Amino acid sequence: MKYPYPSQRINEIVSAPKCVREGETFEVKTKGERGASFDVNLTLFDEGPFSDPRYLGGTYDLKRPDAYRATFLLGSQKVRGVDFHAVGQRQWYKQRIPPGWHQDIRDPNLPTTDERHHRRVPLTDFAPVDFHDFIGQTAALWSIDLAWEESLL
Repeated sequence: MKYPYPSQRINEIVSAPKCVREGETFEVKTKGERGASFDVNLTLFDEGPFSDPRYLGGTYDLKRPDAYRATFLLGSQKVRGVDFHAVGQRQWYKQRIPPGWHQDIRDPNLPTTDERHHRRVPLTDFAPVDFHDFIGQTAALWSIDLAWEESLL
């Protein structure tokens, strides 16, 4: 089955302003004693419900920023992600995963053998101090307005 969003459209949707879908609220749910997760459907400001972006993420330990993960889904496929690797990974003498924070950039339109199908781009200025900050930085990276600051005051 062909992926419904061409490569150019994926980039447009990721960079376009988005907000939480009408009728939903953004909330972080605790998982166990130390973990947390979030999952919210989004809508584009200009297009309404004609696309189906989703923002989700979590951590197994709120006190460890290196354990935080976030994902941006489009058409139920991961097209962007942010996570941390303390040590980079190589395969056949080529850097596959850079050390530190990086953004996964995926294009489901390309075959898995294509290098552009899944790239990992270092985020050099990305340094969250806590989970709230991590959520804010990843939401800003993907142009998502969570409208949650008002509820925290």
